[in-house]
Amino acid sequence: MRLRFSQLLISLGFVLGLGMLPAQAQVSNGQVAALVEALRQSSPQTGNPDDGLYSDWQIMGANIPRWSRSCLGRELTPAQFEADPNAARSVVTCVMRDVLQDEYRASNNNELLAVRRSAAWWMRGDPEQYNSAEISDYVQRVVTAYQQQEGRSAAAPAQPAQPAASQQRPPQSSDYDRYMQAGYAATQARDFETALLYFRRALDERPDDSYAEEAIDNVEDYQDSRAQ
Repeated sequence: MRLRFSQLLISLGFVLGLGMLPAQAQVSNGQVAALVEALRQSSPQTGNPDDGLYSDWQIMGANIPRWSRSCLGRELTPAQFEADPNAARSVVTCVMRDVLQDEYRASNNNELLAVRRSAAWWMRGDPEQYNSAEISDYVQRVVTAYQQQEGRSAAAPAQPAQPAASQQRPPQSSDYDRYMQAGYAATQARDFETALLYFRRALDERPDDSYAEEAIDNVEDYQDSRAQ
């Protein structure tokens, strides 16, 4: 099963293209974060240190260079990925944001069905297998963990006001706007590394764009202030 999973994930690499995101976001950062954590908690453990799977999410090594290059802007080896939990979470978040977005739409905005379909995609590379008897226990574990994460999020205290970068919104338009919106969302979630990636992609779409340049400057300032 693991070999087929790897092959399917490689063939489905196009889902990482943010140009596929719809103009209106359907899922929140909290939903994506809850799914990512649910996948981590539900990862099957082989007990074999040489199983070729890396990080708490048990990711096939062949996927890591491509995923990290697309999501982080730099290519990580499996060993580097294994040694950096923050980078691993950022990459999984990047991948699953697009998957959950697609499955939310495919499920007619049914949140738990979208989670079930996303879990099936993660395990088998095919969201239509969410009712498969072979992975039903795994899918249910993901759903249960997801609901627990969502419950904690709802009970958590309100977050501080979002940074200024997320309060200055340029006019909406195609890929540029989707990158900017993703960057603002990541900034609000204090995921500054991911925010920089999105803002730089927006700047690639519109070189010398003042909104993107200002957003990058602001996020870098936030990073510097946290490092002090």
